[in-house]
Parts: sequence; C-alpha cells; structure tokens
Amino acid sequence: MNDFDVAAPAAAQSNGCNKGGRGRSTARASGSRTTRIAFFGFYGRRNFGDDLFGYLLQSISLRARGIEPLIVGASPAQELTHSFHLPGARSLWMRRGGVGAAVRSVTYVAAMLSARAAIFGGGSLFGANASLSFAKLIVRLGRRLSKPVAALGVSVGPFASVERRSAFEAVLRDIPYVAVRDEASVRLVAEVTGSAPVNLRDLAFALPAIYTPKRRPSDRRTLIVSIHLRQYTDAVLAILAYVDSQRLVDEVLFVSLDEESVAVTGDIARLFSPSNVSVERFRYGDSITAVVDLLAAAACVVTSKLHGAIVSFVYDVPTMLFCYQPKCAEFLRDNALPGPHEPLPVEDVCVDHVARLLTQETTKARYGDAEWYRDRFTDFIADAGNGGHARLPLSDEVVG
Repeated sequence: MNDFDVAAPAAAQSNGCNKGGRGRSTARASGSRTTRIAFFGFYGRRNFGDDLFGYLLQSISLRARGIEPLIVGASPAQELTHSFHLPGARSLWMRRGGVGAAVRSVTYVAAMLSARAAIFGGGSLFGANASLSFAKLIVRLGRRLSKPVAALGVSVGPFASVERRSAFEAVLRDIPYVAVRDEASVRLVAEVTGSAPVNLRDLAFALPAIYTPKRRPSDRRTLIVSIHLRQYTDAVLAILAYVDSQRLVDEVLFVSLDEESVAVTGDIARLFSPSNVSVERFRYGDSITAVVDLLAAAACVVTSKLHGAIVSFVYDVPTMLFCYQPKCAEFLRDNALPGPHEPLPVEDVCVDHVARLLTQETTKARYGDAEWYRDRFTDFIADAGNGGHARLPLSDEVVG
C-alpha cells in the first residue's frame, strides 16, 4: 500500500475516452483478432516513474482496437491490470544473483513467444545504466522468432565508454522503429544509424488525456519534496528554511517515489525544523495514480526525480528539478523550462528559483498537448503491432 499518515486520495478514475487535441488517432490493429504486444522496460522495481510507463502503455494500447498489452515484469500496482509474469515467478523477479536473472530471462522468452511484437517502452533503456544483455536478448529473440521489435519513449545514451556505445549501436541498428523522448537522443541515433528518429517526447506527456487527478478540497498550499540523492540535502534544507520563514506554503509533503528516496527524503524531513508549516510524509506503494493526485495538487514540487518533474509539468505545477543526469537538463531545455541545469547548483540559486515559482502569477495553463501525444503514441503502438506495415511518423512531421 501507499504509506500516508493523512487521508489518502480518492480511487483512480480514467478519462481515456477524451476526444480532441491536434488530431484524432486513426490507429487500428489489422483484422479482428487480438494482437498481443509485449512491453519491456525497468518495470517491477517499485519505482514510480517506471511503473507510470507501464500504466501509460497499458492505457494507450487498450485504445487501439484489437491490441492486448503485456507489461512484462510489472509491479503489483493496482492500476497495472495487464502484467505478464510466469506462475509463481513474481516473488523472484527482483531476486539478486543467478536465480533472479534466470527468472527474468525465462519470463522474457515466454513473453516474446506469447506476443506478436515487442516494444521497449519508456525510460533510459539504451543509456548509461541500461542492461546491454537485456537489450540484446529481446532483439535477438525478435529476429529469431520473426517478430518486430520497436522502441517508444526511450532515451539513448550517454555512454560511459566507446566500447559500450559501440555495443548499443549494434542493438539500435536492429530496431527499425524507434521513437525517442529528447533531442539529445535524436542526435545520437542519427549518428549511429544515419537516420534521425522521431522525437515523440516522454510517454508521460500523454498523461492528462488518460487520467484526471482527484484533488482534495483544500485551500492549503503544499510544497512537495522528493529527493533520492544526498548531494542535494543542503540545498533542499536551504529552500525549506526560506519557504518556512516567508510562509510561502502551508505544508511540506515529503514524498518517496522509489526505494532510494525513502532514506534520503526521510533524513531531510528529520533535519528540517519548521516554525510555520506543517509536515507530512508519503511513500509510493501500490497506487500510481495516488502519486499523480498529490503532484497535480501541489503548489510547487522540488525533486531530483525526472518523473516527479514531468508529471508536475503536464499538470501545470511549477517545479524545481535537480539535474543529476543529462536527461533532466534535456527535459528542461527541450521544454524551455526555467531552473539551473548544472548537477550541483548553488544553494542561493535554488532558493531564489523556488521563491519565484511560489510567488509568480500564473495567467494560463502552460501545457495542453496531452491528447495529441496520446494519439501519436496510439498510432505508433498499433503500427508496431502490425509489423510496421502502416507508415510510422518521420521526425520532421512531429511538432514538439
């Protein structure tokens, strides 16, 4: 369960039937039979961002008539109703060592045998911390089983060595349908393959067209803090001290979005001695949309988690994002968002930035493209399920 010591948000509700946007999706699976698509990613690790990918891919796939998504290795979050695990293997999914590796490998093979196509779905699946053996396995299975393999909403690079880059280049050349999520990945894939991939942005850009947050009736202003790296402790404490002294919010909510965040966010909460604001804590557990509800209702979010920032952005919540990896700075640049881009910004800069976010007047919503992205993702998934027979978009056809 999600751990929250005040009333939890209301139950999830989908609004996947919304219409409109820049264009209506025309995606359709061929014929009347069900087409199974296996989605592969960093699922099952109880990480909010990766679980969110599973939820989005599942929801978007179900819009395309005849598509049945298989979210391979998905966590037991209550929204993930189309997870794929072998009987009795879920409890061993994250086991370390040979047993866990064997369970995951056998599950990947079983999923590929069960599906018509495979999609690497969401996240840094071809980057610094990605598993090369995992990527090779899926691509090789696709080739051997004559099943198309695609990648949607992924980052490519940066790579720690020339050897690692060369190995991932070979994998990417065997994936004919690639849609990345940032301009840095466009450039890198173009260098590797000689052809620029489409940049459809992050999967979470479609979230408001899929889910309408439940907002607790309250006039209290909440600052959410979600930090997973200790290097930001002093800067966050400086932000909190200023916000508290100036009474810029009524409460501070410390949110842990993954296991890494629990200890760090907890330590920051214990070191913070408020004079004017109340303090609560929340830990992500078994509900993805409960976290979305909290982020969407905040006055401001201070986070080192990319998807804490992206979810806030698509619901027009101002955000301070600590750019511990290039993907975070890429998100800010690609979307012309304010804030420091360096990995260790000066404390005063962070304080000034959050102060401006909390005191600026918002005259109109910044984000309104969710339905357009949802429809483009739907088209991509349906076309990949058809083996790429329908025309996938070219990079110059996408308006960012």
